[in-house]
Amino acid sequence: MLLLGLLLLLVLLFLTPFSVEFSMLSEGLDVKPRVKFGIGRCLLALPQGMLTTVSARIRTRNLNTAEAAWRALKLGLRVLDSFLQKVNLLHVEVLIGTGDPFWTALGVGGLWAMISPFLTGLSLSDRLQAEPEIRIEPDYDSAHLRVWLHCIFQFRLGQIIVNELKRVMM
Repeated sequence: MLLLGLLLLLVLLFLTPFSVEFSMLSEGLDVKPRVKFGIGRCLLALPQGMLTTVSARIRTRNLNTAEAAWRALKLGLRVLDSFLQKVNLLHVEVLIGTGDPFWTALGVGGLWAMISPFLTGLSLSDRLQAEPEIRIEPDYDSAHLRVWLHCIFQFRLGQIIVNELKRVMM
């Protein structure tokens, strides 16, 4: 009976959609993330101390070489691909300024060049449940960067496991 209950719990765990609401405000080097995690629409905020610890560990990673940075980027993109199975909300606002109009315009265009393939991939795979709101605005008068990101996405652990098994077997 215990084995049957454990098996049922495991099946439910693999089939149940988990939700994550992630928001981040970054102004200069000041980054304020907020993460809520839960099942369905029932979300609980992760403690700020846990987020601070994770952020500190990420910042201490050694990305001094191009190869290390490339490996970290590939890993990050693979993790995103696994977890962004259904994107319910995607809202990004960026205000960028370099103090020089030429470099500011170049920075805005570069950001669009980086974001566009990501959005295209999400659209083509039918993961976007709502139209994303992306706004990148130049500030030609001063040098600063402000980023606000808010997204809500869902994933199933069973789908992540199946995808990783497929990747390993290829």
